[in-house]
Amino acid sequence: MMETVVTTYCGICEKTCGMQVTVKDNAVQKVEGFKEHLRSRGDLCVKGRAAKDILYAPDRLKTPLKKVDGKWIAVSWDEALGIISRKLAAVKAQYGANSLAVYHGQTYLKNCVAMFSMKRFLSRYGTANLCSAASECFIPQLLSGITTFGSLPMADVKNSRCVIIWGANPFASGSLEGCNTRSMRLLKELKEKGVRFIVVDPRTPDVAQLADIHLQPRPGTDGALALGMMRVLVDENLYDRDYVEKHTAGFDRLKEMLRDYDLEKIEKITMVPRSAIEQAARLFAAVKPASIMNGNGLEHHTNTVQTIRALSILLSITGNIDVLGGNTFLSPIFLSMEDAEDIPAPAGSPIGMEEHPMFVSMINQAQALVVIEKMLATDESPIKAMIVAGGAPIPELANTGRVKEAFQKLEFMAVIDQFLTETAEYADVVLPAAFFLERDEIATMPLNLQNRAVDGGQCWPDWKIWWELGKRMGYEKHFPWSGFAEAADLLLQSAGYSYEELKKHPEGIMEKAVPGKFLENGFYTFSGKIELYSQSLASNGYDPLPVYREPMESIVSTPGVAREYPLTMTTGARQPMYLHSQHRNIPSLNKLLPAPWLEINPQTARECGIYDGDTAIVESPRGSISMKARVTEGILPEVVHLPHGWRHADCNLLTDHAQRDPISGFPGLKSSLCRVRKA
Repeated sequence: MMETVVTTYCGICEKTCGMQVTVKDNAVQKVEGFKEHLRSRGDLCVKGRAAKDILYAPDRLKTPLKKVDGKWIAVSWDEALGIISRKLAAVKAQYGANSLAVYHGQTYLKNCVAMFSMKRFLSRYGTANLCSAASECFIPQLLSGITTFGSLPMADVKNSRCVIIWGANPFASGSLEGCNTRSMRLLKELKEKGVRFIVVDPRTPDVAQLADIHLQPRPGTDGALALGMMRVLVDENLYDRDYVEKHTAGFDRLKEMLRDYDLEKIEKITMVPRSAIEQAARLFAAVKPASIMNGNGLEHHTNTVQTIRALSILLSITGNIDVLGGNTFLSPIFLSMEDAEDIPAPAGSPIGMEEHPMFVSMINQAQALVVIEKMLATDESPIKAMIVAGGAPIPELANTGRVKEAFQKLEFMAVIDQFLTETAEYADVVLPAAFFLERDEIATMPLNLQNRAVDGGQCWPDWKIWWELGKRMGYEKHFPWSGFAEAADLLLQSAGYSYEELKKHPEGIMEKAVPGKFLENGFYTFSGKIELYSQSLASNGYDPLPVYREPMESIVSTPGVAREYPLTMTTGARQPMYLHSQHRNIPSLNKLLPAPWLEINPQTARECGIYDGDTAIVESPRGSISMKARVTEGILPEVVHLPHGWRHADCNLLTDHAQRDPISGFPGLKSSLCRVRKA
C-alpha cells in the first residue's frame, strides 16, 4: 500500500497545532507540522513530535477492563457498557440522578463533538453534577474578564511595544501561538525589534532571559504588586486620563482605595524593592501599546480573581484595553445543536452553587473541590457514582490524600482514558479511548477539523463511547446520528458552517476580532464601561475593588502554622515534555526529565542542611513527599518550588483543598506553607 498524508491537528493539549501525518498500512510513519495552519504555522512542540511514540506506547489501553477481586480482567465493549449502564440506572433509581458526578479533563474543551455528546448524555440522565479540570484552571481569568469588561481580553503580543509576562512561561507552555516552539521564536523576534519585557515570577523561568525588568514577588502577593504599580501611576499622573474618563467607571473609588497601599507597605508584602516597582510602573506607562500575558501562576491562589482583576485594571488605566497591541477581545466560535424534543434541565443546582455561586453560574458546572469536600463531610456521600472522562483528579486536584478518601466512598466508578492512570486504578470499569490520531473531532480556536489518520481498533472516540452508553441507557432518540460527519455537520450549522466546508479548510477558520469595538459601542457591563468598581461583584457580595487579601495560608496570615512550616511552597510550573500528569511513561519524553526536582535557594538550602543533589523531605500540614534537591539562585530565599504530576512525588499530597478563593473556589497550590529537611 502506498503512503498517504493525513492533515489534522494535534490533540495532546488545547492548542490544536496543525499536523501532517504520513500513514502506510494503517500505521503512522511520521508526524510533521502543517505549515499552512493559521496558528501553529508548521511548528510542533516536543510532545507533538512524540505523538507516534504515545500512539504506540506498549502500555496503551487496548480493550475495556473490569475489576474483579482487585485484578483487571479484559472484557468486551458490550459487557463493559452493560455493567456501566446497569449500575448508573440502579444508582439513579435508589439515590436520584444527582448522585452521579462526571469529571472531564482539560482537552475535552476542544473536543467539541465529545463535549456535546457528554453533556447531552448527562442532561438526559438528569445530573447537574458535571465538573472538570476547570475547577483549577482558567476560570479566574474568565471571572475577572466578565466582572470588569463583560468579556475576556487576551494579550495582543505581536503588536505590543511593551509586554508584561506575569506568572506565565510561554517557552514551556506555548501560551501564545500554539506550541511553545512558536511562542519562543515569536517572543525572541519581538525582543530583537525592540519590544520591552517585564517578567513577574518568584522563580526565574526561561522567559526571564527576555526581561528588561524581572520582579520576584513572594508567591500569592501579585495583587498587591499590581496595586503598588497603580499607586505609582496615580501619584505621578502617569495614567491615561482621557481614556479613564471616557471608558471606565469607578476611578475615584479606586484612587481612594489606593491610599491604603503606599509603596513601603507593598514592598513589605511582596518583598519586591520599591525602586523596582516604580521602574516597572513607569516603563509600562511610557511604552505603548502595552499588554499583559498572565498564566496559571496567578490562578492557583486563594485571592486569584481579585489579583487578575488588579492586572485588568492596570491595563485599563493605562489605556491598553481594546486597542491594537494591548489586550483585545476574541471572537470565539460557539457550536450548539437544537433538539427536536426538549430535554428537561436537571433538578437542583450543581454542587458548589452555595459556596461559589459565580463560578458555578458562569460555566454551569460543579466546583470539583467542593464535590470532594461534600463527599467527605458526612458518612453518606451525596455522590455514589462517578465517571472520569479524559481527566486525572488524582494527582491534579489539591490534597490528593483526601481525593483518594473520597473515591473510596464511591459505590461505582468508570474511567475513560488512554492509559491506566492513578485515577483509573480506583475504577470498577475502564474504557480505552482513542488517541487523537485515531479519531475525528472539531476544535474552535481556530475552527478546525481533526481527521482520523489510523484505525483505533478497540479504542473508541469519546463521542462514540457516550453515544453507545446513551443507547444502552435507553436514550437512542437523542443519539440518532449515523456517524461523526452527520453530528459534526449539525453542530457546525449553528455557526454558519458545514462539515464539507470545513474539510476544504485544513488550515482552520479564524474569526478575527477588530480592536476598538467595545470602546465605540460600550462594554457588556452594568455601566457599559470598564468597571474598575465592579457592580457585578458588589451585587454578589464580593469586594467591588481589587482589595488585596493575604493567601489563606502564609507566613503572614497563619503565623502559628508558619512557625512549624516556615517556607512558602509554590508548585506546578509547566515542563514542555509533559502535559500535567501525562507522558512520564513515554521513554522519548521521560528521558528529557526523568525525575522531579525540588528548587531551593542556596541560602534556604544551607539553613535546611541541604546540598545540591541531596534527597529532601518536603512536609506540609497535609503530608510529606521526597525528591532530589536542585540548589539554584533562580528562586527567592524562603520559597521552594515542587513540580506537579509525578505519581511517586505528588506535590498535591501537600496542598489544601479546603481553603479556597471565595469567588472561584481555587486553592492555594502556589502559595501555601511547608518545611524541608534532608532525608
